[in-house]
Amino acid sequence: MIELKDKYIAHDNEVKEILKETFEFRNKNAAVVINDVNYWTFGELIENIPEDYYEDDPGVMMHYQLKKIERHYDYFGTSDCYLGFLMPWYGTGVLASGFGIPIIKNFKQDPAVDISPIKEPSAIKKLELPDPNQDGLMPQVIKTLKYFKENCDLPRGVTDCQGPLTSALSVVGYDNFSYWMYDYPNLIHELMDKVTEALRQWVKFQKAIADIPLETESYPLGVRMPEGYGGVWISDDDAVIMGTEHYREFVVPYNSRILKSFGGGCIHYCGNATQHIDNYVNTEGLTAVNNLNLDGIEAASKMRKALQKKGIIYMACDFIPTEERMERYYQELIDSMGDQIGLIIVPYVAPAVALEDGRYNESHRDQFELGKKVKQFIDRELRLKSYRIST
Repeated sequence: MIELKDKYIAHDNEVKEILKETFEFRNKNAAVVINDVNYWTFGELIENIPEDYYEDDPGVMMHYQLKKIERHYDYFGTSDCYLGFLMPWYGTGVLASGFGIPIIKNFKQDPAVDISPIKEPSAIKKLELPDPNQDGLMPQVIKTLKYFKENCDLPRGVTDCQGPLTSALSVVGYDNFSYWMYDYPNLIHELMDKVTEALRQWVKFQKAIADIPLETESYPLGVRMPEGYGGVWISDDDAVIMGTEHYREFVVPYNSRILKSFGGGCIHYCGNATQHIDNYVNTEGLTAVNNLNLDGIEAASKMRKALQKKGIIYMACDFIPTEERMERYYQELIDSMGDQIGLIIVPYVAPAVALEDGRYNESHRDQFELGKKVKQFIDRELRLKSYRIST
């Protein structure tokens, strides 16, 4: 058993208090999480990715993550709000694979959903809820969670949690879903009901296996939610391509059901979803939004300020921009947010990608040095912002 909990307990308690103050809107300064402990392999330099990261030995995944966790604690200490945990990561298609959707595993890349074999709307009625012990990638996730529990005393999170919309799109395909919303709306509601219930049961099953509390220990893209703010997070990336009315009818009720099942939680999306501001603030159980803004700072600011009025935390996130854009990006981002109350800033330190003009381009940077550099930029800009507000 690798014992690290006591080693970091003083650090973790201090950080938990900072995050709690932020979620309670009692903070003066934004909480910052330098996320250089990426459990996914997207954005990692290929030479640093173990060949067997997604294979049968969960120890490979655990030790890859532990190396980054310990490095982060040793350098950053309590200067940021990262809290270490282990993540059984097998891509974004685990739940879809449970419904029989094929998964692609390319060399040293995150597992991904293949094209859905479903062609007819009648297939929705035949879908059965997955069995975590035997369907798709689910047994591999369970095996990994059990291994983490037996071999390290750090907290554990559930695997990536694609929300009802993204899961439904993976199960029947984007084109089918889009057409069938108009032609067979009752069947789409039946599909959404099934994937929502499957997701609820799947998260609950993982938490029971790994001794994770039902209404706490949620880590939306690596950021720990404080106790009292929910035990689940869902990815909702496809919200950005969906109209307001369709999202309100076909998504909001199902997102609310998931969040309420675990005492609340967080929704993640990438890009601009300002058409859903009212939908988000009216989603029951929503306590935080994690948004990778893709350099869309104006949209990020609009979303953040609307959520702030409703007491919902906004996590301003993205992979780190190019060297030329980096300093100006954080100046613009922090300035656009207004005050820092209820704000969390999360730069994702991925050495093989760099944000530029709303796209992720190839890069080759040192992850550790990049994280340190970004932290210095953010700290400086937050200090300047606080000074300007106070004067």
